[in-house]
Amino acid sequence: MTYPDRIEVLRWLYGRLKPHRFLHTLGVEQLAVQLASRHHLSVEMASSAALLHDCAKNMSVEELLKVCDKAGVDLKRNQDYPQLLHAFAAPIVAQKQFGPLPEELLNAIRFHTTGHAHMTPMEKLIFSADYAEPGREPFPGLMEARDLILQDLNRGTLLILENTVQYLQNKNQNIHFYTLEALQSLRQEIQSEGRDNVQ
Repeated sequence: MTYPDRIEVLRWLYGRLKPHRFLHTLGVEQLAVQLASRHHLSVEMASSAALLHDCAKNMSVEELLKVCDKAGVDLKRNQDYPQLLHAFAAPIVAQKQFGPLPEELLNAIRFHTTGHAHMTPMEKLIFSADYAEPGREPFPGLMEARDLILQDLNRGTLLILENTVQYLQNKNQNIHFYTLEALQSLRQEIQSEGRDNVQ
């Protein structure tokens, strides 16, 4: 399986992202590679997905809506979440620039802000790396999440989902249905793991 050349991707991103967003992307890649190595996942896929996860972040809402509409994204269900459109547009933008990419990588990009039910390990990895990357300004729960995702990716991702939902509830903000589905699904997955370990 081949992935875009890292230097080529970095040059492209440097020309299209604001400096703070570019630095964030490098931080996500750093943590994603560390997590992939720790949890025996593809380092190359983790690096590529991390670098490309915010590649549509610079686009206007109007541009994002056009890209998403063309790609068949259900805009009616997502119209209340303009801040999340960049994630749904990113796989399309990335493939337009670099050609066909593995579906697992594309989904890790697509769901890096919301999560979704029955996430793959790579999806959990990118979702968690985006939340906990080393350049983040400290906030309650961050250090605990960083430690936990290195030890146990499932439980670390669950903690991040719980923290995210709690934060949005405290702010009286809408919570995307994918995020709620991810939370319920991962809780069930971990409960099932516990039962299997007891047997």
